[in-house]
Amino acid sequence: MIIASGPYISEHFANTISRNKWQVVDVGGIAELGLVSGAEFIEPENASLEIRARPNSRILTNGEDALGWVGERLAGTPVAKAAQLFKDKAAFRRMLQPAFPELLFSELSLEELHHYVPSPKSYPFVVKPSVGFFSIGVHTVRSPDDWKYAKHRILEDVPGAKNQFPAYVLSQTRFLVESYIEGDEYAVDAYYDSNGEPVILNILEHRYASPDDVTDRLYTSSKQIIESLAQDAYEFLEGINRHIGIKSFPLHAEFRRSKNSSLVPIEINPLRFGGWCTTGDFAYHAWGFNSYEYFMNGATPDWAAVFSGREDKEYSLIVLDNTTGIPSNQIRSFDYEALLKRFSKPLHLTKIDYSGAPVFGFLVVETPQSNTEELDWILNSDLREFAG
Repeated sequence: MIIASGPYISEHFANTISRNKWQVVDVGGIAELGLVSGAEFIEPENASLEIRARPNSRILTNGEDALGWVGERLAGTPVAKAAQLFKDKAAFRRMLQPAFPELLFSELSLEELHHYVPSPKSYPFVVKPSVGFFSIGVHTVRSPDDWKYAKHRILEDVPGAKNQFPAYVLSQTRFLVESYIEGDEYAVDAYYDSNGEPVILNILEHRYASPDDVTDRLYTSSKQIIESLAQDAYEFLEGINRHIGIKSFPLHAEFRRSKNSSLVPIEINPLRFGGWCTTGDFAYHAWGFNSYEYFMNGATPDWAAVFSGREDKEYSLIVLDNTTGIPSNQIRSFDYEALLKRFSKPLHLTKIDYSGAPVFGFLVVETPQSNTEELDWILNSDLREFAG
């Protein structure tokens, strides 16, 4: 069953839903998203009763906005409890504290954050909304000057985002201050199967322009990246589920590999893959299989077949976030064609109505592992040259 909501669903996901005739629950704002034709809608009241009667029903959402309905209409069910635990970063940290006692964290109100004075030993640290999305309000803080700047940005940016994201997507009142984890960062799409065992569907390295960069601009995958992390990611997710016992549950997890090579969790996003259908669609355009169908059908990727012919290639998801410095509602045009010409093999471009969103679109590209020039460029570009 698909719990669907605005503000966005990709064409690929919408086509997958219609082709498979999956039941769809409209929890608000999807009429304009391409799901009206071909989808088999079920009334929210009936959907709630059906899911409660079958606790291991496979549920997939198209984004964060659907979580409000899950929390309200499915309250008390295993799926709602797990979704709430994963989405609330402070609750997730509390659950993991026995396994990671070295990771310090505090949850603060907006007022407490305003008056918070970090101790010298606390640097570096990360501050972010306890419930967040799109890296809004996320800052790496390495010094008192950094903290002064981060506090200013948070007090300005986060309350302003309430018009774009509701409270169950982005908290404007609760914030997490936690230890900064050194190491490479990875994003993992996975699901717990009908036995509660993890199934890995995708692994991407989240690359940054600098140690203080917190944007979502570039995610890269390859045979080597997936094989180097798959077993550790499986074991971590398996360990998590010993505490929760959830089944038939999709997720998008983020990790860092620490200096001692262990995986340290950053967050787990419930009932979806990458936000705005990003990494779910990426698997199709880069690897050739449909993550949404794999989850709904309980399938597992044949990685040997997937990697065949792709052994020396990298595949990247580029988030064309608005880093131009120009407010989106003041940008009259964006030159997508000129952008595509900067890449030797673009695979798929998704354009977004940027007038009401913080992104211009999403781009999937293929590059040789031996040539990082294109990716280095896009990682550091402010995209201003394409905005008119």
